[in-house]
Amino acid sequence: MNADTHVTKRLCNTFGLMETYADRLGASLSRQIRVELTERDMDQADLAEAIGVERATLSRYMRGHRSMPMPTFFRVAEALAVSPHVLLQRAEARISE
Repeated sequence: MNADTHVTKRLCNTFGLMETYADRLGASLSRQIRVELTERDMDQADLAEAIGVERATLSRYMRGHRSMPMPTFFRVAEALAVSPHVLLQRAEARISE
């Protein structure tokens, strides 16, 4: 996420402006990954090691400061022993919660 996008997102959050569906899905996916980690008694450091990225990099993905590349998303799903499709379905279901 570039600086302009980050500022726009903050303004949307601050003033209650609508975010895009992609923004909501990204935030929901981060929440779902955290749920999956908790259910497996894992933390972000465990996941980062399992998928071969630095902990700080995973943290930037999870906070929405960087977009997670598709191959990394597939490794996340594999490390969590869930299909990418199911992980996205669960995240999508969270959007309306």
